[in-house]
Amino acid sequence: MKLPVRQLPTLEFKYKNNRSVSNLATLAGVLGNLPKYRRLLTQLDEIVRETQPDLILNFFEPIAAFYGLTRRRRPPIVAIGHQFMFQHPGYVRTPHLWKQLLSMKLYTRLLGTRATRLALSLYELPDLPARRIFVGPPILRKQLFELQSNPNGEFVLVYLLNHGYAEQIIEWSNAHPQTRLHCFYDKPGAPAEFPHSPALTFHKLDGEKFLKMMAACRHVVCTAGFESVSEAAWLGKPLFLVPVENHVEQQVNAIDAQQFGLGVTEKRFNLDRLAELPDRLPTEQFRAWMRCAPQKLFQAIEHAMGGKCSS
Repeated sequence: MKLPVRQLPTLEFKYKNNRSVSNLATLAGVLGNLPKYRRLLTQLDEIVRETQPDLILNFFEPIAAFYGLTRRRRPPIVAIGHQFMFQHPGYVRTPHLWKQLLSMKLYTRLLGTRATRLALSLYELPDLPARRIFVGPPILRKQLFELQSNPNGEFVLVYLLNHGYAEQIIEWSNAHPQTRLHCFYDKPGAPAEFPHSPALTFHKLDGEKFLKMMAACRHVVCTAGFESVSEAAWLGKPLFLVPVENHVEQQVNAIDAQQFGLGVTEKRFNLDRLAELPDRLPTEQFRAWMRCAPQKLFQAIEHAMGGKCSS
């Protein structure tokens, strides 16, 4: 959409040792910034008054959710996010994580209050219009669909959400120099490309470069973010998933992907388990589901607008 973009800051996670989510530090950061968030709500209110939109699309952003929750007179809202699957009875069951999931489910419910929710999923599940929940495919970068997947990749692609995990990758690579690894991470000050050894090269985060290398690789190792899992599924790349420590959403993502047949999961980057993965995943079922994305988004928008939407 060729429209002006206005950027506003938002809430963010705090991490311990560049690895695990720190709930206390995250909460402290939110409480310490409450005056700033109040000003952001006022700014958002002014933008809505100025632009007079027919509809607001909120991609699981908390400031926009609180705006919708606290304003009586405002446009309809479609809240979009994989996290809304936590409210669907057909989603993966993880009873052993019930304590960790309690706060996540409450937060998800809060962000979807007074909105029609489009829950993004790896697979099709029934819509629940009475509960204002619609299930749709992942929404992925358009560059992904322009790539041709190489079925004979000769290296393993690694994506680390936090660079604190790099030592585990180095340790495994030193013990298995016969396996070629390319690893993308977020280390501050890192060069665009750093050859640690003949078997291991680190790359600074670069979305376009990462996608091209995913299409060319044999297997994908990553920290269970929903978009990365979905991109690998589109390209038919088997996954080894290691959720970020204390990140319950990623823990559930990994279990869900494993049950869906996309790969294996573990708590540590024990890349020995790559031997369990096939060379390639079938893509027909997932790609057919992805083609439903425009239809599912339109259904959610039409519901939010009370049937007053036209194509």
